[in-house]
Amino acid sequence: MSSSSYKYLCLLNSSIFHSFVPHLLPPPSHHPYINSKVALQDSGSIQSTVNHQASTNPVPYHTARVSCSKFTYTFPVTTPGPKFVRLHFYPGSYPGFNRSKASFSVTTGRYTFLRNFSGVHYTDPLGDTGYAREFILNVEDERKNLSITFTPSPHVADSHAFINGIEIVSMPTSLYYTARGMNDFDKGLNIPLQNETALEMMYRVNVGGGEINPPDDTGMFRTWLSDIDYLTDARPSAYHYNATIELQYNNDTRYAAPDALYRTARTMGTNGTANADYNMTWEFPVLSTSTYLVRLHFCQFIPIILRKGDLAFKIYIANQTAERYSDIIDWAGGYGVPVYKDYPVPMDARGNEEVQNLSIVLHPIETKYAHDAMLNGVEIFKLRKGEHLSGTNPGAYQDSPTSTTPSATSSKPKLSSACPGL
Repeated sequence: MSSSSYKYLCLLNSSIFHSFVPHLLPPPSHHPYINSKVALQDSGSIQSTVNHQASTNPVPYHTARVSCSKFTYTFPVTTPGPKFVRLHFYPGSYPGFNRSKASFSVTTGRYTFLRNFSGVHYTDPLGDTGYAREFILNVEDERKNLSITFTPSPHVADSHAFINGIEIVSMPTSLYYTARGMNDFDKGLNIPLQNETALEMMYRVNVGGGEINPPDDTGMFRTWLSDIDYLTDARPSAYHYNATIELQYNNDTRYAAPDALYRTARTMGTNGTANADYNMTWEFPVLSTSTYLVRLHFCQFIPIILRKGDLAFKIYIANQTAERYSDIIDWAGGYGVPVYKDYPVPMDARGNEEVQNLSIVLHPIETKYAHDAMLNGVEIFKLRKGEHLSGTNPGAYQDSPTSTTPSATSSKPKLSSACPGL
C-alpha cells in the first residue's frame, strides 16, 4: 500500500483540477484531468483573482473562491482512515470585496476547523504571503464523502468567506493515532489517541537543520521549518549532520519524518562543564486553555555514541518533567534507529494571557562518554475531542508553516443580496 494518496484542487480559470499523486507536487494548471467527482454546492460564489500580484507562489494563492453566502466542497473518499486536511489562504484584496470584511467559519461533519476567521491575523505579521492551516481527522467507515463548508459570519455585516486551495492527503493509519499512545510524562502511563480526536498542526520543526519542503517529505507533503526561530537558550549548542549513516526504520517510524530530519540534530555542545550549567530550550507560542500533543523525534547517529548508556538527559515540557532519564539508543533499540515520543501537554489558563509559551527543555546527565543532550525534530498539535478544533482569531503570531503545495475541493449555497461584488 502506498504511504499516501493525494487530492489536488486548483481554483483557477473557472475549472477544478483533480489528481491523485502519491509522490509529486500538485499538477500545473494545464493538467488534462478535469475533476468530475468533486462536488461544489453553491448558490452564488465567484472565482476571483487577487488585485495585485502577491509575492507568494501563484498556485494556489493568486486565485480564490469568494462568497457572501455558504458554500461546500464534497470529496469522494475511497478509503476510510486518518487524513490531512490543509486549507490554503491568501487574505488579499479581491475585486468587489472589502478585505476587512472577511470573517467566516470552516466546518466538516461534527468538527469546526475555524470560526470567525479572517486570515489577516496570520498573514499581516508575515508580510505579503499565503499560508496553510493543517488539520488531521479520521474519516469513518460509514462516510463516503468528506465535505468542507465555508460560512460567512452572520454577526458581521457584508462578511464574506474565501479559500485559495485545499489539500486532502491520506496517511498510514498509525502515523499519529498510534497503538502505544502518548506518554503521560513520568507517570508510566500510556494514553491512547482516540479516533474521534482531531488535531490541528501548530508547529513542525527540523531541529538542527534547515527547512524541509513538501516534495522532500515521506509522501505526506509536510513542511518542516528550521528550529532557529524557536531556540531560546543554546550556549552555543552544536549542529550535527551524518550523511552516510544507513537509517534503520521500523513500522512505527517509516513515514514519521523524512531522512533529512533524522540525519541532522542539535546538541548542547562539546563543553560538558558548560552544559551542566544550562538547559537547551525551545519555546513555542500556543493558545492557553488547550491540550497539545508534543512529538519529539530522535535518532542517535554521533559516531562516539554507540551503545545504551553512552548519552542520557532529562526532558521537561511546559515546566513539567516529561522524562527523568532519556537514552535514545535504549528507546530505539540501536544506533541509527529513528524513534519518537508523544506527550499530552495541557496548557492551563494563566491570568488573562491568551497566548503563552510551551517550552521544551533538555538537560544533560553525565555519562562515561558525554555530558550532553540531543534532539532531531518537534511536532506540536492542538488536540480536540469536541466540535471546535480552533478558536477565534488569536493575537498575531506565526503558528504554522507556510505550505505551497495545494490540493482541495469546495462547495457552496446561498448568497446575500447585500453582498458587494456579486
